[in-house]
This record gives sequence, structure tokens and C-alpha cells, in this order.
Amino acid sequence: MATTIAKAPATHTQPSRKGKKAWRKNVDISEVQSGLENVRDEIIKSGGVIAEQPSDALFATDLLGDSEIARKQQGRKLLKADEIIAQRSAIPGLDGRKRKAEEIAVPTAGKKYKRGDYVSHKELQRLKSVADNAQGGVKLDEKADHDPWANIVVERDSRLNYLDDVPATKPPETLKQAPISLSTNGKPIPSVRRPAAGKSYNPLVTDWSHLLETEGAAAVEAEKARLSHEAEVADREARALAEAEKVEKADRDDYGTDYESAWESEWEGFRSGAEEEGVVHVVKQAKRKTPSERNKIKARKEREAREVWERKQKVREEQEKRIKQIAKEMSAKDKARRGVVTTTIDDLASDSSADDGQTITLQRRRFGQVPVPEAPLEVVLPDELEDSLRRLKPEGNLLTDRYRNLLVNGKVEVRRKQWQYKQAKTERTEKWSYKDWVLK
Repeated sequence: MATTIAKAPATHTQPSRKGKKAWRKNVDISEVQSGLENVRDEIIKSGGVIAEQPSDALFATDLLGDSEIARKQQGRKLLKADEIIAQRSAIPGLDGRKRKAEEIAVPTAGKKYKRGDYVSHKELQRLKSVADNAQGGVKLDEKADHDPWANIVVERDSRLNYLDDVPATKPPETLKQAPISLSTNGKPIPSVRRPAAGKSYNPLVTDWSHLLETEGAAAVEAEKARLSHEAEVADREARALAEAEKVEKADRDDYGTDYESAWESEWEGFRSGAEEEGVVHVVKQAKRKTPSERNKIKARKEREAREVWERKQKVREEQEKRIKQIAKEMSAKDKARRGVVTTTIDDLASDSSADDGQTITLQRRRFGQVPVPEAPLEVVLPDELEDSLRRLKPEGNLLTDRYRNLLVNGKVEVRRKQWQYKQAKTERTEKWSYKDWVLK
């Protein structure tokens, strides 16, 4: 039976709307009537308004599943992957968690364990840690915000008042100073530099060609410098060999041919010109100095040493007077050479200058003989360009780039890698206990 919706009476002829109750005849209540009818239908069918009922009264959780679907899948063969996954071994799996030493079972077999007077090394270490530590050998986890330079208050025994107080650990002054960058302008280099447009996997032709020409010119100049250095070394070695040959030839001319001296080729015996002429050389005996002469020589040496000391002292005093001025001049020269402005750690954190992938020129280091490693050549050749991201091959190493950035920013010292560490010196001796015997 279709439901009928009651509507307001329609007045086809309305002579006037100026009366007090004339406006009520035209009120449209069809929406309200339809809503009330829907509510009545919900109450009749479900026993209440659906929007007001809880979820448990409206929905049910199916825990068994559809029996019809299970019946259809019963005759089918399982996949090999499902068979492998469904297999279960009777042996329990390995325990991958890390356990403490005391949780590991200690074997009790053997004569030492049976006697009861043997303690293993691990158990001995555990007992020692328990005895030394008030917390029973339990190590407390330290927080990450531990300050190694904080003043530690140590309670001292009143009986040890005669001992001097141990000075507190002071942080170094350089800890508050900003690291000095190795760049020419002295400004810090950002940790992640903005790459050049030509280094993209799909760059523009103009950007890529410009980058290729720039890197190619730099490589050519580096190769020319290497060849010139090798030529200079070869020329220096050739000149040294020529000079050595010249000296050797002069020695051969002076002392005969094939290193045979002239007197060996000319005389068979030993004969000097003095024996032929009958001239006898007598060495003049040194005259003994008198005490007055010795005193004069001693006084002269002391006077000369005093004059030398006075000259050095005078130069030192002049330098001490000018030491502040010299320090200012040296600092001004360093700042002018590097263009360094005094910065702090906060300034470094707020500095976000990027160089758009340009090559950074490093200044000449004043200290240290180990050079800064060269930056990798980040350029793609024409035959290596790919138009698809799927065929793109990853290049470079983020760890190496980050390490070089720390070196250039002056946060880490440049050191040479130690391939072979110094081993501890050990001595092997022979035991003499076998000689200690007693005759019975």
C-alpha cells in the first residue's frame, strides 16, 4: 500500500492576502511530513531510529566465514608457496636476541666442576663487577645530553684535608670558537650543496655542455701541470747525472786513465822529490804560553761571548716591545689573505649560502703535510646520458662526500689513513722452572 503524503490545501482562487490568517494557507510542510513518515517506517521495521542505535545492534562480526566458499575451495590443489609456508618444523627456531653472560648456561661436566672449587672466568668477572658496583653489577644507561665538562662534586674524607684540591676539568677555549673553513673566502660550506643544473639525470643541452667544457678544461690544465712537473723532475735528474759525469771525467783526467794514478803507472817504488834534493822539513815546536797570555786569551773569549749575548738580548728586547704590533700585523695579513670575518657557531648555523654547484677553491694550508682529497669528477659523458630514470645508474658516495665536507669546513683534521697499526712489543722467554728440581 502506497503511503500518501498530506499536503497543504491549495487555494486556486485567492481574492486577498491581507487577512491575519491568510499566510498559513500557503506553508509547505511536505519535507517535514516525509521525514516523519521515514522515522515511522524505521521504528516499525527495526524497532527504533537507525541513527540512534549502537553499532552492535546494526552489525555482526563473522568469525566462521562463508561455508559455501570453503566448499568450493576444498577440491582445489594448494600452491607450492602455500605448502612451503604451511610446513612447520618440530625443532624450535634459533633465539636471535642478545643475552647477558649470566643467562648463558654454564656447563657442569668435568672433574673441576664436580669438585666444586672451580669458578669459570665469566662467573669470576661477574662476581668482581657485583663486588665493585653498588648496583649489583648493573650498568646504568647514560643520557645523550651528558656534559663531559660539567663540574663533578666529589665528597672527600675529612681525614684527607692535607691534600690539595683536584682542579676541575676546564673545557678548551677552542670549543666555543667556530671552525675555520679551508675555502678561499673563509666562509663555511653548506653540508648539502645545491648541485649544478648540468649534473641532472636529464639536463638541458646548454647546461650539460657548459659543465662538460668546464670540467674538461680543468682536467686538461691538471694534466698539463702533471706533465710539466714530470718534465721538470726529469730535467733535474738529467742535469744531476751530467754534473756527476763531468766530475767523474775530471777525476779520471787528474789521476790517470781508468782510475790508475799517475805515480802508480810511472814509478814502481816510492820516491819523493825531497829525498833527491836533500831537503829535510822540521816541524816547529809550539811555544808554551805563559799564565799572563792564557789569562788574556780567556778574558778575550769572555768579552766576545758577552758582546754576542748583549746583541741577542737587545734584539729580543726590541721584539718584545713590538710583539703586540707584530701579532696585529700577522692577524691582519691572515684576514686579508683569507677574507675571514670573525664568526661564531650561531653564525655558522644561520649561514645558508649556496654556491649553485660551483667549484670551491681551497686556500693554501699553513700547517699539515697531508693534502685534502680531491672532489670526485661529477660529469656524465655523451654515451652515458639516459633519457629514462629506470636506466639511471647511481653514482657517488654520500659518506665520502660528507667526510670531505667536514674536512673542508675545518671540523675534522686531515690525516693519512693508517694501513698498518703499531703492534704491542712482545718478548718470548724460556721458562727455567724445569731446572728447579730436588734430589730425593
